[in-house]
Amino acid sequence: MKKTIRLVLTVLLILTTLSVTNLTNKNIVSAHAVSSEKLQDKVWTKKLAKAGYVFELPNSKKGALYKNTAAKGGKSYSKKILKRILKQHTLFKVRKLTRVKNGISVDLISKNGKYKGYTTYVNGIYNKNLLNQNLQPLINAELSTMDAKDNNKPTAALLEQAQTLATALTGKDKQIADTSIKQLKCFLKHDDLSETPVLLIGKYPSDLLVN
Repeated sequence: MKKTIRLVLTVLLILTTLSVTNLTNKNIVSAHAVSSEKLQDKVWTKKLAKAGYVFELPNSKKGALYKNTAAKGGKSYSKKILKRILKQHTLFKVRKLTRVKNGISVDLISKNGKYKGYTTYVNGIYNKNLLNQNLQPLINAELSTMDAKDNNKPTAALLEQAQTLATALTGKDKQIADTSIKQLKCFLKHDDLSETPVLLIGKYPSDLLVN
C-alpha cells in the first residue's frame, strides 16, 4: 500500500514539474516576443524620425490627425483645420511608432510645432519626396522590385536597375536615393513592412496619392 502511495505521489510530482516547466517556457517565449516587438518598434521609430520633417497628410478622407494619443481615445482635428494643413503642405516628423491592436499608431509633430497627434502608418502619411520629378524613375524601379518580391519573382535585375538610376542622380537627390537603395536591400532581405524604404511611404503598400 505504501509503495502504491509513493508511486502515485512520484507520478504527480513529475506531472506537476512538467506542467510548471511548460508554462514557464511559454511565458518566456511570450515575453521574448513582446520584447522583440518593442525593440523593433524602437528601430522603426528611429528610422522614420531620422528622416526629419518630410511627411504630409494625404487628404482628410484617407488620413486624419488625432489629438492626444490612441490610448486616450484622441479626437480628430476638425475638417477645417485638416484642410488648412493640407493646403499649406504642412510638414511633419515622426516622434514615435507603436503597434496597436488594429494597426500601427504614429505620433507626429508639425515643423512649426502647431499641430501634433497621431495617425496611422499605412494610410495616414506620405513622403513629400514622392512628388520630386527627379526621383520618379527611381521610385518606380524600387516599387517594381518590391512588387516582384511580394509575388515571389526574381529581383536581382530590378534591383540593379534601381541602383543604376540612383548612381546617376546628384546632390540631395542622390543622398535620398542612396539611403533608399540601402533600405530597399533590407526590405528584400527581411520582407517586413518595417523595412519599407522611407522614400516610398505613401506609395507602398498602398498608393495614397491616387485619387
